[in-house]
Amino acid sequence: MCRHTSLGVGGPAECLVYPETLGELAEVLLLAKQYQLPFFVLGSGTNLLVRDGGIKGIVLSLSSLCSSYQFEGYSILAGAAVSLPFLVKRSTEQGLGGLEFAAGIPGSMGGALYMNAGAHGFSIGELVLEVETMDYDGNLKRRSRRELEFSYRSSTFQQEKAIILSGLFQLAPGDRLALKDQVQKNLRKRRSRQPHYPSAGSVFRNPPGLAAGKLLDEVGVKGLTAGGAMISQEHANFIVNMQDARASDILFLIESAQEKVRTVFNIDLELEIRVVGENSRE
Repeated sequence: MCRHTSLGVGGPAECLVYPETLGELAEVLLLAKQYQLPFFVLGSGTNLLVRDGGIKGIVLSLSSLCSSYQFEGYSILAGAAVSLPFLVKRSTEQGLGGLEFAAGIPGSMGGALYMNAGAHGFSIGELVLEVETMDYDGNLKRRSRRELEFSYRSSTFQQEKAIILSGLFQLAPGDRLALKDQVQKNLRKRRSRQPHYPSAGSVFRNPPGLAAGKLLDEVGVKGLTAGGAMISQEHANFIVNMQDARASDILFLIESAQEKVRTVFNIDLELEIRVVGENSRE
């Protein structure tokens, strides 16, 4: 899985499947249920830490099934596997605004919906018109925005046994040059504050009214290392793969950072990244 995550760590998947039709996806889910096989839906791997023992059962990639998009008036219909940065670029080229806040946010549209990705005071959930999902029994469901709930780094989908297939998002007409300029400003701001080594983005969620990065900075964890991993010198809420890091190195740094913040501030930092898989038997 190190080949399928932005962190570049993670043991092997027992089975990696690329369904090409909804029928094939439903069949895989049926087989998983019939034989009681665990399965995991892989997005673009940018917000993911896979343990060194890898992932048991089936890893599902939607890249062959949910990679199309189309503009419909002032809205855009995008498959779950479509890159969020790509959609920012294409909507700007079309003179449609709304996604500029997402400039520089890595990952897929499905992952953005699942996590309700956001920046600069905006989040993807605010643009949702409809979302289509398939539950684990293979049933399709299309729901409007009023049937869904979004909050800070949280969505309805985190409590459901369903796979996000596509989303319809409301955009608004705007001046192409002005939109492009705003996208570039957001990109420059994001890049100036983030490390350039492989990472999974922000490791911890911001506690209410506080910034996780500031708390971590104040307890002095910047530069802390374990194996090939390091808590970034540029931003304390990033853990980077400096060279041949293992998931166990990153998990050690996560636990160390949480313990320091808990000791000093009596605050339990919650993970923003997803941690999956098995620990290594070595």
